[in-house]
Formats: sequence, structure tokens, C-alpha cells
Amino acid sequence: MRRSTTTSIRGKLAALAATTALLAATGAAAESPSGGGTMVATLHPVAVEVGRVDEKATLGTAKFTQGDGKVDVLIQVNGFPLGDREAGPASDGAPATVPFDVTVVKTDCTKAEGSPELVKLPQLQVKDDGSGILMASTDAVKADQLAGQAVVIGAPGNKRHVACGVIAAR
Repeated sequence: MRRSTTTSIRGKLAALAATTALLAATGAAAESPSGGGTMVATLHPVAVEVGRVDEKATLGTAKFTQGDGKVDVLIQVNGFPLGDREAGPASDGAPATVPFDVTVVKTDCTKAEGSPELVKLPQLQVKDDGSGILMASTDAVKADQLAGQAVVIGAPGNKRHVACGVIAAR
């Protein structure tokens, strides 16, 4: 019995080694075929009166993960400033929220105002306690195209940004 168990383990190890070698040779072990990777931005408040990003404060994160033909987006915020806006009731019985536009622009946060859009995402719904989560997907870009760009969040129809973060590989 012991001999067959040892032989079985050796066979499995040989198969695992062969599979690992095949994956390494094709590059499949390192990344997904669509250019994989995860990009993250720390979201900082934008001081509206001076138009500057306050990098000492953090409002949340934006995570962009390459999937199969799409980028999955997860944005989480806490303590998000609502300004003078009030949360409106949702028609489906969900908590009252305030909508904010979310856009990735082709620049960093210092020049985000008026920069061309790379991707427009669905609105981030923020509850009156300042918390919110956005989960979405986009096929407009690949994750590796987002590096160095800025994710900006602002009130709908308003050119002023409430939060901004530069996207980087993690």
C-alpha cells in the first residue's frame, strides 16, 4: 500500500510540475490574456474654494480590476461630503441617496478640471451618512490604460469635483 501511495504522489507532483512549466512558458501564470492587473486610486477631497486636492484626508478608494474583456470597478466612500445636497428617497424602498457623477479623465488630479473623459461610469449613490458603494463594469478601456489617470467624483451637471484620486498599479 505504501508503494502505491508514494507512486501516486510522485505522479501528481510530476503532473503539477509539467502544468506549471507550461503556464510559465505561455505567460498565463503571470497575467490574464486581456492584459490583467489591478489599479487603485485613493480618493481625496477637493477643496472647492481653491480647487486643490487635500491629500491629507481620505474619502475612500476606487479599484479597477481587469476581467475577461471588461474592467470591474469598485468604489467605496465614507465621510463623503454632500455639500448642500439632501438625500432623496429611492423609489424601490432603498435608503435615500445623493447621486454623484464618476468619471476617469486623461490627466492627474491637478489638471482634472475640464480634462477629456476617458470613461464615464454609473453614478455613485451616497447615503446621507456619507457612505456609498459603486460596483460596475466597463469595456471601454483595459485596466493597464488607467495608470496615471484620475478618477473624479462630482455633483451631476456641475464641473466642480468633490473628490479625486490618481490611479496606480497595486
